[in-house]
Order: sequence, then structure tokens, then C-alpha cells
Amino acid sequence: MDKNAIKQALIKLERHHIDEAEMKYEDFLMGNLLDREEIVDQDDQSHHRQSIEVSDQLEHQAHVHIEHLEALNNISFEATAVVKPGAIVSVNGRCMIIAVPKSPFTIDGRHFMGISVNAPIYRQLEGKKAGDTFEFNNKKFTIEVVN
Repeated sequence: MDKNAIKQALIKLERHHIDEAEMKYEDFLMGNLLDREEIVDQDDQSHHRQSIEVSDQLEHQAHVHIEHLEALNNISFEATAVVKPGAIVSVNGRCMIIAVPKSPFTIDGRHFMGISVNAPIYRQLEGKKAGDTFEFNNKKFTIEVVN
């Protein structure tokens, strides 16, 4: 498993998410600007205030992805025998990348899920090795591979 290729794929995926979030933000702003040449009533102002809240949420999403990209760039994806940031861990047949939260995705035909060091399951995984077991949400898990 080429961990550098996986890291580069994650970075590419995160850049895509940033571009997507920024486009949604810009599209939303363009579609919700008040026309100052028209009469603006209280209903228009109320909708505008609501649209500001939505635009703030969209802007926040872009910033979160930018933070994820910075984190990915700063994490070492060197081979490791213990679970830590940058490790790829196979647990009960599922591959997790300890880096940033990421919905399930596929790289070179393999399915992965990204988890951050803030994820509750990471607290159970941290520092463990292949062959170790742990319990999470009343289920027993076995770490099959750490790379």
C-alpha cells in the first residue's frame, strides 16, 4: 500500500471539497443579493438576514476543508506499527485513515473512511497495534493491520 499516494489522493479530495464549497458560497451570494434599486420591504429584509446565516454556514464549510487540507499536509504518513495520526488501520475488515474526518471513499479500488484524532473511536485505537482488541459502543473490535 503506497501511503504517499493515499495522502496525495486525500489532498486532492480535500481540494475538490474546498472548490465545491467556495462555488456553492459564491453561487449562493450571487443569488441572494438585494437589489438596492428596488423597494425592499420587511419580508425581503427578513429573507436577507436568513440568507446571511446560510452564507455564514457555507463559508464555514469552506474554512473547515481548508483546515483539513492544512492538517493533511502536516501529518506524516510514514509506515508505523502503532495507531497514530497518518496510520492506516484495518479494523474488523474496515480501513480507516487517521487524519481528518472523511465519509467513506475509494482509492484504487479500496474503501476507506477518514477519522480525526478527535473522533471517539480514536481514543480507543490510539497507541494500539495489530492484534490488539478494544470495545466501542458495546461492540468488540480487532485491529488487523496497522500501517
